Amino acid sequence: MNVLSAYNEFIQEQKFRGNSNYTLDYYKRSLKMFLNFCGNDMDIEDIDVVLFKSYQLYISENLDINRVSVRTYARAVKVFLRWLYFEDYIDIDVNKLLLMKATKDVIIPLSDTEVKELIRYYDNSTYLNCRNKTMLMLMLDCGLRLSEVVNLKISDLDLKNNYLIINGKGSKQRLVPFGILTKKQLVIYMQYRVNLNNNNSLFLNQNLTAITTNTIKMLFARLKKQEKFKRIYPHLLRHTFATNFIYAGGNLEVLRVLMGHSTINITQIYIHLAAQKHLLNDSYQSGLDRLL
Repeated sequence: MNVLSAYNEFIQEQKFRGNSNYTLDYYKRSLKMFLNFCGNDMDIEDIDVVLFKSYQLYISENLDINRVSVRTYARAVKVFLRWLYFEDYIDIDVNKLLLMKATKDVIIPLSDTEVKELIRYYDNSTYLNCRNKTMLMLMLDCGLRLSEVVNLKISDLDLKNNYLIINGKGSKQRLVPFGILTKKQLVIYMQYRVNLNNNNSLFLNQNLTAITTNTIKMLFARLKKQEKFKRIYPHLLRHTFATNFIYAGGNLEVLRVLMGHSTINITQIYIHLAAQKHLLNDSYQSGLDRLL
């Protein structure tokens, strides 16, 4: 579902609940600003705490309004996001949907060490281990959404040219390349996969049915039981991919296409996260250090 469809459903729900015209106008006015920021075609799966914070920063920096007004507009968006969560449309920590005045949580992408530990956690000794390792590598190397991993077909995989065909909302397709390590892992995985069944789904459960979003959510729930993976969640892998892309000097418009974002506003989040990674990197040297 895209954000415009979700907005229309939300407004209909508010009418059904008997909210006043004043309240409806407030929601419509506030949420249309949010839709302008996101783009009507943005998949609601891209909505998370980072996006909510970035929206507040965006309107505070680009519109001539004070923080009180920012909070007023953002409060309507918060109601909308909480509604999406309780309707099971999005998976988000509603307790972290803080308004601008509140203390900010810093979103820190996975470090290089954490990425290595995550990739090495599963081996290729069994089908399920190999499947889990492959899914994690695709999320880290291609920035795939959870639903995009679930919906991958064998026919979407081009091992000769090293790319995936991602089928997005509204019949939109995009090509997403993958690296040498991910290709090697995919080759190993396909050796298991071709011997299972003729189902076109790329990833299968133990009973040979196609995986669901719950399959991946349960995978991350098991990982979170490990102390070293306590802060991990599916969308953090997507954030990590995008941050590393910009950190390595990647083009913002290219990243927008790779991520399937409808507008550049969403993609610009990762400029800040990449700068943050640079500051946290061991190679960073402060001006004072250079003097001493």
